[in-house]
Amino acid sequence: MIEYYNLMNEHSETELFKEIIHFMDISFPEWKTNRGLGTSATEFIFHCIDFLSACTLDKRGDELNKESLITLYLSVAEDYERFKIEYQFIFSTVVLEKFTAKFEEELEHEHLTDYRYNDLYNNFLNHEQQKVTYDFKTIKKNI
Repeated sequence: MIEYYNLMNEHSETELFKEIIHFMDISFPEWKTNRGLGTSATEFIFHCIDFLSACTLDKRGDELNKESLITLYLSVAEDYERFKIEYQFIFSTVVLEKFTAKFEEELEHEHLTDYRYNDLYNNFLNHEQQKVTYDFKTIKKNI
């Protein structure tokens, strides 16, 4: 959680941060949920900012030019796929542990059918996947 607050305090007002968030919200609407990046979303944004800050991104006035935006969007999309695969592996392990703990009594029942097990697990998984872990809205500072 500390990483999230550091990210928001250090970068939430930057153009690069806003472009990354805007692109992710439009291109991958599920990215902030456990179906996307879940708890690794902050790490992902930090990674994108670090990498793209090292790249040469040209601006026209105060805004990034078209070529720079294309570079930014392609880089973010490529990194998203990699981060998502890594997160989904971790998430599947964690969700199975949570499921087993929550439904311990039902799972030990001798008459538990495969259908009932799958129904319990799929409902639990759907609920967990829809959870939003972070909100990356720009913080408005009082002056």
